[in-house]
Amino acid sequence: MATATQSSTSNASTVDGNSGLLSATVVAGLQNLGTTLSVAISKTLIANSLKLTLHPDAIIAPVPEIYATNAASAKQSEYAVVTLYAVATKHGWDSSTLRQQLEAHGVHASALDELTRVYEDNRKELVLRQLQLGHNFPHITDVQWRIVCDVKSSTSSHSSGAPHFIINLGQYRQSSGERVTIVEFTCNAEELQSLINRLKDIERHCNQVAIT
Repeated sequence: MATATQSSTSNASTVDGNSGLLSATVVAGLQNLGTTLSVAISKTLIANSLKLTLHPDAIIAPVPEIYATNAASAKQSEYAVVTLYAVATKHGWDSSTLRQQLEAHGVHASALDELTRVYEDNRKELVLRQLQLGHNFPHITDVQWRIVCDVKSSTSSHSSGAPHFIINLGQYRQSSGERVTIVEFTCNAEELQSLINRLKDIERHCNQVAIT
């Protein structure tokens, strides 16, 4: 009897310790599943959210029926499912812990079963995806630029005639070949020359380090 009581207390402590990991917005989104959103739509939404989690760079066909009746709730629930699986994977939850969390937050039974099943079936892939995430500096692989010049308009009769440069730094995704902008900025001729000089200083310093 003492052992059973200790186990029950331990499980309760685990649930309480994890309950604060899900925000009110996420909990409300999970509670929409099977209630505000029908059981059929909720199931489709969970499957689509899994695809978005595992393959964020892939071109995933839209599922318009998810947003046909209650777009706001559907978008909130989609965000909630993606967040739930990210949190569960990050903290090493098994399917039992996930189920306990959903039960504690009053998630509809049908949604609870589907969320737990999908998590259990795809847990390995979710873990691998989590390992690919991290904080690092963007990798610039492409530069685009254009020159603009202010001219007279109906609101201004003056024009400096000075050119400005719009510089766009980006990269290409390996999975799709799509170009993604990292940063875009505007500068005049003097600022552009200053940037070029600083880049040359970096190049010279790197060459010196390589030699030594």
